[in-house]
Amino acid sequence: MRGGIQKIIWENGMRRFDEVAFIAVLTTFVLLTAELGRAREKNTDENCCPTTPVEQSIVVVTDRAGWDEGAITVATDQRDDSLKPIARVSRSVPDLAEETVQQGRGPDLANPSAVKVGAAEGDADPVFAESNSQVIKFEGITPGISHRRDVFRAWGDPRSESTAAKTLRYRFDQFQSVSVGFDGEIVDTMVVRLDAPIPLSALMHRLKLEGIRPAALTNDQGVLQARAFPERGVVLHFSAEQAEGSVDDTSTLHVGEIVIQPIKAEPFVLRAENGLSLQPSQSHADLEAALQLNPKYAHALWLMAELEMKRGKAVAAERYAAEASELEPENLAFRLQWAKCLRQLARYDRAVAETKTVLEVATAESLLRAEALFEMGMLAALGSQEVAKSAVPLHQKAMEIADALAGGDDLQISRAANRLLVEAHLATAVEIARGQWKQKMETVPKWIERASALAEGIIAEDTTQLHFRLKVAVSALAAVASLDQPIDPQLWIEEVEQTSRELRRASDDPISRDQIDWNVGLAYFQAAQIEHRRREPESALRFGKLADAKLLGLAKDRDELPDTAYLMGRLYFQIGAVYAVHENDHATACEWYEQAHERLLNPVPVTTMASPQQHGDALVSMGFSYWENDNREQAIKVTRAGVELIEQAVTTGLLTSETLAIPYGNLAAMYEAHGETKPAARYAELARKLTSAPR
Repeated sequence: MRGGIQKIIWENGMRRFDEVAFIAVLTTFVLLTAELGRAREKNTDENCCPTTPVEQSIVVVTDRAGWDEGAITVATDQRDDSLKPIARVSRSVPDLAEETVQQGRGPDLANPSAVKVGAAEGDADPVFAESNSQVIKFEGITPGISHRRDVFRAWGDPRSESTAAKTLRYRFDQFQSVSVGFDGEIVDTMVVRLDAPIPLSALMHRLKLEGIRPAALTNDQGVLQARAFPERGVVLHFSAEQAEGSVDDTSTLHVGEIVIQPIKAEPFVLRAENGLSLQPSQSHADLEAALQLNPKYAHALWLMAELEMKRGKAVAAERYAAEASELEPENLAFRLQWAKCLRQLARYDRAVAETKTVLEVATAESLLRAEALFEMGMLAALGSQEVAKSAVPLHQKAMEIADALAGGDDLQISRAANRLLVEAHLATAVEIARGQWKQKMETVPKWIERASALAEGIIAEDTTQLHFRLKVAVSALAAVASLDQPIDPQLWIEEVEQTSRELRRASDDPISRDQIDWNVGLAYFQAAQIEHRRREPESALRFGKLADAKLLGLAKDRDELPDTAYLMGRLYFQIGAVYAVHENDHATACEWYEQAHERLLNPVPVTTMASPQQHGDALVSMGFSYWENDNREQAIKVTRAGVELIEQAVTTGLLTSETLAIPYGNLAAMYEAHGETKPAARYAELARKLTSAPR
């Protein structure tokens, strides 16, 4: 799941499920009703110092106090008389020698540089021709470039028993120890343990790290333990007694250990994770950098899939997720992410199959199982009416598991569980509002209220999660728009507008701002539908036009999603419908319908946004206005398209046959007036059978 990196520094046309396969999935679900939470294994011996593999960084605990700023000369101190010590001359003060600069120009946000393993020192061969990263040397030795023999020439014999060991250890004055790890015969990692902790700010200044965005390494409780500087190959580990407080408050932190490595993908991925909420553009650049360094890095591919999905780049997202899952087929988180991407592309059968695979793994972590149950609920909601009945129970089972995890000691799992609870409560509210449920007017607000309370709890703990307040408001409007008696949307709109302003103040990131504006546009769209049904035409028109202003430009970048064009068609239909229904102005309505009909005549799969009943009804309603405006051929064309769409939905079990009565009647009347008696008689008979059938 999220944070694991720290351990290693559509198709067009109406869609429906394979019912047999889905019933099999639901059978699996029944078997999951036993308690699924399980305690995480912990190492309770907090006082022991485990032996860490020499290739990895080690957090050094030291109780030494005090630091003489002049006692240690570090990387960027320029001294003409600096000594170049060897192991046998330990009286001199060792330098972190001046940086090796890889020449060239690179990306602004992430500038990774790597050298060819085995190259002679001075013959750096960057993977990226355009790069300005700086790899720090330590006393003439550069990770990723220097050879074992270079270490012997510069530092002499090590304190290690064997000069051929994978790790060599040296002892210098003012340093507790220096360890050199090798990848073959090339220096891969240098770990410099300090005799006394050095203030973070002072060390960053001396190493010229201040202009580089660091990646924060935290433990399961959110305590900051180290900072990595990807472009420099440096990780600064904090002394244990100093590593406490906020990730952002580093004024009291002291460094106990310096780790120097070649430029690698892992720190870029870690920094990308750190910035996903507020700096997604920078995270995107970091992930691109990581994938240039290591194109087969599954964790980076997984995160890139998540980012691309947020940007509406559904095809790219699915490609990344599929590759991550292919590289690590046993990683259930990667497989579930792939299922989510498949759902967004309306490839439902495959999405069900991948989600089922996750649920069938008995050893899956509880949180992941809850997320898979929620995803199966989202998929069920898009199935036939019979299958859709299982959506809410699936969401509820996911909530049971998540609720048990939300108060646990593992901060990362607790936060993820609370986020899932918000998502599941909102999805349940929307599904109840859209479905055939009793007492919806009383029930839906309770689910929204509970989701809002959970969201506010998340925000109180972490203000960077303010987007959850926006999500609650937008989802509440979507649910209210489906109620038989929709309520005034103004309070939710005010919430959306105020929260979006706060979010924009918090981040000027272009991806983040596009996401904010897209959600604001969706809120205006839902409000326009609500006000239309509440017979408030002026308000409905105002919200509709506000939605158009927000969504039109952004929709061009989200055209990989199967329902984006449909959404814009529905919006223009909604504005036109206000003129047609409330003002009986079919001429103006048809002006808006001209922008809508091309988008709505194209087939679109069932999605959370695209409903076949709304789709068909829109086309039939447009046909009436075209007829009233004397555009009879267009009227018959769009009405027939609406009828065909509703017929297909009835055939697949998404709608009941009664929904065809009015469309059949309209089409019969149009054909009759147009002089086409044969189709008129056929549709009139179909309408008669539906209206006279016993209910």
